[in-house]
Amino acid sequence: PGLPPPHTLPLFHRRAASDMLQALRLARRGAPCGSRSRLWRAVLATHRHATSLPQIPGIICTNKEIPDDLLVKRVRRWAASSEALSAGAFDLLQIYETADGRRVPRAICGLLRTEMLLAGSTEPIKTIVTVFYRARDYLNSEFWEDQVKRLSDILAEEFLGGGRGIQLMVHHNTPAWALGLEIGDHRLLAEFETLDVVGNPLRFGGQAVEPELLDVHGGGSSGSGTLVGHRHGFHRLRSPVVSKRAAVPGEVSQGEYVLRNAGGEAVCGVEVLGVLPSRLVCGAAWSAEGREPEFGQLVDELRRRAGRPMVSLLADPRDGGWRRLCGPTAAPLPGLWRSRKRMGVAVTGAPVGLSPELQARLAKAPFLVPWEFVPFHFGRLVLI
Repeated sequence: PGLPPPHTLPLFHRRAASDMLQALRLARRGAPCGSRSRLWRAVLATHRHATSLPQIPGIICTNKEIPDDLLVKRVRRWAASSEALSAGAFDLLQIYETADGRRVPRAICGLLRTEMLLAGSTEPIKTIVTVFYRARDYLNSEFWEDQVKRLSDILAEEFLGGGRGIQLMVHHNTPAWALGLEIGDHRLLAEFETLDVVGNPLRFGGQAVEPELLDVHGGGSSGSGTLVGHRHGFHRLRSPVVSKRAAVPGEVSQGEYVLRNAGGEAVCGVEVLGVLPSRLVCGAAWSAEGREPEFGQLVDELRRRAGRPMVSLLADPRDGGWRRLCGPTAAPLPGLWRSRKRMGVAVTGAPVGLSPELQARLAKAPFLVPWEFVPFHFGRLVLI
């Protein structure tokens, strides 16, 4: 009782700005002309109050308030590579604690405000996603991970505002028993797997294939209906609408690629999520029955065009098409070496105001893995 309510991220900045302006006006009225010390003390005091919550120890900085270091720079480069995270609905938050008169970072997380389409539905549902969280005090990592999870819960509750919505949390470096991540109202929704394939650098010639980059949002491609039908059985984040990028010969950009038969019908496809220094990262793999060899040719050709030695295919293992193409009994994809393993990424969620039918669908249907669920350190050695 008597404590100020927690702030949502949009209100967080607006209230801070309005309180700061009010402090400026009060300081100007009370301060003599040319006196600025009282003015800036009022501004800084208001700023510190606006970036703290009574439920969370320490102070909270957001976005540009967070100074660059090795970890923050890596996270920002990863966020800049995503259209969804670059569209203005992503916020980076870092919790600081004062020690020996200076601010020490204790935990960091990223929140994405978006919408999600449930499997079998075309109605978007308001969603907030903690796309990553990480403790920076490694001697007390469990405590600070709990604090950053609590911060995510507070902001999610304010963002959803008691209406219908979904809160998702993406966990990295998950334990073998991922059910231990179910805390409070959060329930385990998905664990992801990856198939890593190292290509053959000495392979020349062979049957040439020509992948086609689809314009998913434009709807002008004859293959978009096949793609929409494939995605309809999955939970997927709603992507921002962007103009179609012109395909550059010999290069691979993010998007959905398909192969067509002689009649112009798409027979297999895969989504390029990103290109890392060591590998090509793909998801949403599919093929028509009996077209599995063409799928292998598509993946190998995209890897070759990207100039990467390896390709990683990510999926929710509940996807039947994934098991048919990349499962333990599937025909091997072209390459020198293959490894199928747990990705170490899990998703928990807490539905708010959803009907029992939608809650059951959320728990049972698989996810399409978006780039935002791929860890910023995926495929890299991180010592920070």
